[in-house]
Amino acid sequence: MSSLCPGGGACVDEAPGDWGLVAFFSDWGEQRSCTDDAPILAFEGTPAPPPLLFCGECSCDEPEGTCRHPETWTVSSAACNDPGGGVKTNFDPPTNWDGTCTQDKAIPSATLCGGVPCVRSITISPPVIEEQPCKAHTKGDPEPKIPKLWNGGPETPLGRVCTRAEPWPGCPGQTGKVCGPAGDDSSCIYREGEHLCPEGWGGERHVLYGMVKDERECSACTCEAPMGGTCTVLASVYSAPACSLFEVGGNVSEGMIAPCYDIMPGTQLSGKTAELLNYTKGICAPSGGEVVGELTLDKPATVCCRAATS
Repeated sequence: MSSLCPGGGACVDEAPGDWGLVAFFSDWGEQRSCTDDAPILAFEGTPAPPPLLFCGECSCDEPEGTCRHPETWTVSSAACNDPGGGVKTNFDPPTNWDGTCTQDKAIPSATLCGGVPCVRSITISPPVIEEQPCKAHTKGDPEPKIPKLWNGGPETPLGRVCTRAEPWPGCPGQTGKVCGPAGDDSSCIYREGEHLCPEGWGGERHVLYGMVKDERECSACTCEAPMGGTCTVLASVYSAPACSLFEVGGNVSEGMIAPCYDIMPGTQLSGKTAELLNYTKGICAPSGGEVVGELTLDKPATVCCRAATS
């Protein structure tokens, strides 16, 4: 039927109601200009970007850390069942102690505190876990690609609606039909807003937006502070030089109440050791890797094209 129309146009149904017959071009590359039979650019827009479905799964390395030996060793002239009583004597090891035998702050036998032996019990603080922040990673693609092509990039799909000032000419000998734009894929109808296609124009439906603002992105992967680490130390007190005679001690773990050990009154305290029995690093819970930001779509328009004919 296209031979009935000048310029190669095709006979098509008149645009129904509030719709207008237009030439429509949709391209991913260079923008196509309006044609001679439809020289006026009525609308230019882009479709909605695809959803941002996956940002990558966040994970955390294990932390770097240490289990520090007990740092506070307090000798009391009172027994363990009287923690608030007695005179306290500092029996702490040196700073940055490695746990090997140290005779620092040794207390000779029969040393008196307030008229009674200084040594009757000793309380040893638990070890302390010190761990550095974990390093965060993204599993899979280390740099997730965000679909920003619709923000004016070279691969942004562009739809152009072209029309004319004068009415489309009628199709000779056919009531209710007009000579549409030339070209097999350009004859469509257009209407502002988002609408369903009317009957007879169900070939392709395009919803375009005059304004697309895509501020979506993947939030950065981060790691919470390490949690759940454990460590146990064997703390020992000796009553002879060179840590040669064990007196009291036991296993001390992080987070426990500082244990107290009773000692025979007046016993000489010559030295101490601390042996790391177990250290299990904590775990950092990952967070992030989520879609943040908004996609704003405004000024919609609907283009409906003819169904293909065999």
